[in-house]
Amino acid sequence: MNSINLKNDIFISIVVPNFNHETYLHDRLNSILEQTFEHFECIVLDDASDDKSVEIINSFVEKDYRVSSINNLTNSGNTFVQWNKGVKLTKGEFIWLAESDDIANPELLFLLLKPILENDDIVLSYCQSHKINHQGVITGSWFDYTANLNSSQFEKSFVMDGIEFIDKYLIQRNVIPNASAVIFKKSIFDKVGGADEMLKTNSDWLTWLKILCHGKVAFTHNHLNKYRYHPKSVISLANSQDSLNHYPQLFDLILRKKFSNYLNASRILIPRNGIKFNRYSIQTHEGNMGLYYLGKGRFLYGWYLIIRSSIYPKLQSGFIKRALKFL
Repeated sequence: MNSINLKNDIFISIVVPNFNHETYLHDRLNSILEQTFEHFECIVLDDASDDKSVEIINSFVEKDYRVSSINNLTNSGNTFVQWNKGVKLTKGEFIWLAESDDIANPELLFLLLKPILENDDIVLSYCQSHKINHQGVITGSWFDYTANLNSSQFEKSFVMDGIEFIDKYLIQRNVIPNASAVIFKKSIFDKVGGADEMLKTNSDWLTWLKILCHGKVAFTHNHLNKYRYHPKSVISLANSQDSLNHYPQLFDLILRKKFSNYLNASRILIPRNGIKFNRYSIQTHEGNMGLYYLGKGRFLYGWYLIIRSSIYPKLQSGFIKRALKFL
């Protein structure tokens, strides 16, 4: 048993949002109970599943006093509603949002807590993740996702100022792609207003951006988390449903605007390069969205977006030239 268990003042709250993941629940919950760091509570939130999820969850509640469950009578329709509900129920100083279809290495909590115990300024600690398919077979690593940003940064563990991390990496893309690989301070989650329930697929990214405005990030290069991607995963279902009716990167655009508004309202300064990148990304998204809606026959709204994206934050004619093809 690791010596960290002797620190009885450290307590982790684990929230497991679940919807129709009966196939993966045994592996997920067993990987939680097998953690070498044992001082935790585990709250499983079932979002009105119509499979055998509740039966499986109840078996774990009966088996281990640290596990409890809350069952919704109707589906919330949004995993981030469950995030906020779960965090409000927790007692711990630190939160682990363990998605119900992922798996954790037994050392995950111990190794993510380690840098936090050495540096109280750390507000979020996360690790590298493997990708697995529905059968649990490793199909890749999320290291590939960051390799073209910095080929060496993510090869080793590090602690970095949160604003610097945003400016270098997180403003460009969500380099913390899976909540199951993260623990964070509950007090900071509450401070930034929790997860934004309007965003169906990107609220995790926005949450990390806001949290890291208020402290340091710790990254552990070990692959301690296995992120499962399958046709019924939350992200797959959300993408397939929203892409039918909306500009495919709509939530990326909304996220960037919301983060800009958060910085202004909170009077938080990030480096100019990060601000410029965010503004340019908003401009590009609005131009592409204008082209998308022109293609859908929504000419008035499409041209409105094309003209706006051609003026601010800098003048450019590329979108207008491309839009003229629709005339």
